[in-house]
Amino acid sequence: MNKYRKSRDYTAFIGWSDSADLRGKIARVWVTVSRLCCVGILVIAVCSVVFVSTGDWGVRSAMAHPPLPLGLAVTGPQQAKAGEPLSGIHVRLSNPGLAVPDSRLRLFIHDEGDRDLGVDDIKIDVQEGSSWKEVQVEVIDGGVMGAIGEQGKTHKERHQRGGFAVGEKVNKNWPLRVTIRLPGRYSMVVTVSPDNGATHLAQPVSLSMKVL
Repeated sequence: MNKYRKSRDYTAFIGWSDSADLRGKIARVWVTVSRLCCVGILVIAVCSVVFVSTGDWGVRSAMAHPPLPLGLAVTGPQQAKAGEPLSGIHVRLSNPGLAVPDSRLRLFIHDEGDRDLGVDDIKIDVQEGSSWKEVQVEVIDGGVMGAIGEQGKTHKERHQRGGFAVGEKVNKNWPLRVTIRLPGRYSMVVTVSPDNGATHLAQPVSLSMKVL
């Protein structure tokens, strides 16, 4: 069962923006991701998880090895035309410390006007080399969600563990393009998780888009 279904009763993570313009569906996805981010931070606070040479998980004392959070950012143009691909979106992930478990980027797009979306309303592509690969999406809480895993693989495994490797002191960049069928205002929330959202390795980020 996906962990984003019961989102209405959760409290936002301390330190996030409380800006009044977040409302409707995007407000619900923010507090949902907030709650899961809190869970991830509590897990990481208990133990600093690193890969040992065998590829297994090594658990070290949090006091001996304080966890270093991953950095996550999303940038790009904020205005598009309905039905046309919006290119120039970039998601960047930085790891200043030890290797962490293989993970997936999880992308949530909601209509800020509280309109329910279908899988035919949103198309997401990620650039790999010289080609664009489609990220399959599914409906969730009135919006859509997709996940990006290992490069070269079909990006349709939205609820699986693992994904791309996050090595020691590595930086990653994903060029994206998003096609939105209907005019309106939309928000895309990006998270990074090794286990279908039970743990978050970076604070979620968002990008607002106005579609004309």
